[in-house]
Amino acid sequence: MKKKRLLIADDSHLAHQVYTEYLGDRFEYLHAFDGAETLLAAAAEAPDLLLLDVMMPMLDGRTICRKLRNYPKTRDLKIIMVTAKDGQSDRTVGFEVGADDYIEKSSPLSFLLRSVEKLLA
Repeated sequence: MKKKRLLIADDSHLAHQVYTEYLGDRFEYLHAFDGAETLLAAAAEAPDLLLLDVMMPMLDGRTICRKLRNYPKTRDLKIIMVTAKDGQSDRTVGFEVGADDYIEKSSPLSFLLRSVEKLLA
């Protein structure tokens, strides 16, 4: 069975390491470290799911999410915002720009795994 492809978009190399170690070898991982790389990788590589940080260089996650939702090739991409921005208004904006889920980085990693599994089911 072909592995699902996850694009991890975060400017923290540690976040990439933590996510790939926790989620394990059941996925194929793609990596982007700024907003421009994220948009290019999402369009060119056709991942099944995007783990998207909100605060990144060049373009923030909200702008990226909005752009991906407006581009026909990436419109249906599953997007989980994973961020340190944990206010209710931040969460609301995340969903308004098109995120499928919104998880605070302070949440247990099991929350992330459940969300990934649910969106890829």
